[in-house]
Amino acid sequence: MRKKLLLFIIAAIFTFSSMTVLAAEDTADKDAKDKKSAAATIDTSLYYYNNFDNDAYRDAYNQLKEAADAFHNSNQNAEYENANTENSYYKAFSINVTSKTWEVIGPTGMQAVINAFLADNPTYFWMSPSFNYSTKSLDGGAVCYNVEIVCYNDYANGSSRQVIKNNIDISVSNLAGNLEKDLPDYQKEYLIHNAIIEDTYFQVSNENSHSGLSWSYTVDGIFNAKHKTATSFGYAKAFKAVMDAIGVKCIYVEGNTKENDDSTYNSHAWNMVYLDDGWYIVDLAYDHPETTSGKNVLIYDYFNITSDEASDLNPASDWLPGIPTCTGTAHSIDSIQSTLEAENIWQEDNYNFFDKILDKYGVSVVLISLGVIIILIVTLVKRIHKRRKARRVEKIKNTKTVTIDHSELDEELRRPPLS
Repeated sequence: MRKKLLLFIIAAIFTFSSMTVLAAEDTADKDAKDKKSAAATIDTSLYYYNNFDNDAYRDAYNQLKEAADAFHNSNQNAEYENANTENSYYKAFSINVTSKTWEVIGPTGMQAVINAFLADNPTYFWMSPSFNYSTKSLDGGAVCYNVEIVCYNDYANGSSRQVIKNNIDISVSNLAGNLEKDLPDYQKEYLIHNAIIEDTYFQVSNENSHSGLSWSYTVDGIFNAKHKTATSFGYAKAFKAVMDAIGVKCIYVEGNTKENDDSTYNSHAWNMVYLDDGWYIVDLAYDHPETTSGKNVLIYDYFNITSDEASDLNPASDWLPGIPTCTGTAHSIDSIQSTLEAENIWQEDNYNFFDKILDKYGVSVVLISLGVIIILIVTLVKRIHKRRKARRVEKIKNTKTVTIDHSELDEELRRPPLS
């Protein structure tokens, strides 16, 4: 009886354990399927468009996209408006927004639509986020709002704009085409991260002033051979453009940094990518510090990190809708380094201690500090030498002189030898 009871208990334990394992596997499979399903529904080419939960915003976005696409693919010149005034600008095109739509979105909503469109379409280098609007009477007495989209001055000429556009398209295509098709997304992302950094210099001065030339805030700064320098905005747009071309889910994000929390404008831009286990932050500009010596450096401090790890980056959720929280960890740089090394695509960071000191304090401060250190060392050596000399002199002074009486010995030495 006892044996049967024992066998029954063992069988029950084994059955329960098997059921628990199967349940855990089912849960893991379900989680994996849920993540896969969530990833499949994410369209980062229209990410911000899809995050508008109001048809009026989407209607305005679609109207803007249709007109912007036509201008982007044409050699049409932008029109010079308000000539000979302080408020002159180049108008790319205008759209008529119905009064019904305008009642819902207003000027603030129209700005949100333009922001979203530019974030979804990073290669529209010519388009400024600025716009002008006015009421317009239509036939039959209806009223609409005429919204004029501003073109940056540098790109007002249609022929030269098309040359720049074609150059950008070729550059993006070449970067995408150089990647092996069967590489995992995180390896493609890693290689493009490094390729853009190696070929560009971070223009931090324009970023800090937010008043540099327009190209430094666009993909033109990255892909144009006569520039090859950009602010974080240019880096982030160029990275998204290539990620879109290779099919890696990526969005463009703007916001403020901990050092510059100015709410009047966004002071920094970066990216977020969606990989197997969720969203990650990637910041090419911060992985490419500007060095005092002009050395082109590469680090991985902001490659595939979480929102908690990037606590100094504050996304402008009021500027762009639906910015996600990044929680992915499986493809952090520490997790993938060994694989990248095995695949012979790993690159060591080359931002050393001396670079950091030089960049933090500047050449003059470092040189002055080195001069002071050398003077202190020389002074210290002289003092040590002086003390040693003084000790030797003192030792000689304190040495007692002993007089030896040699008279008896001399007397002995004078005696003639015995014969």
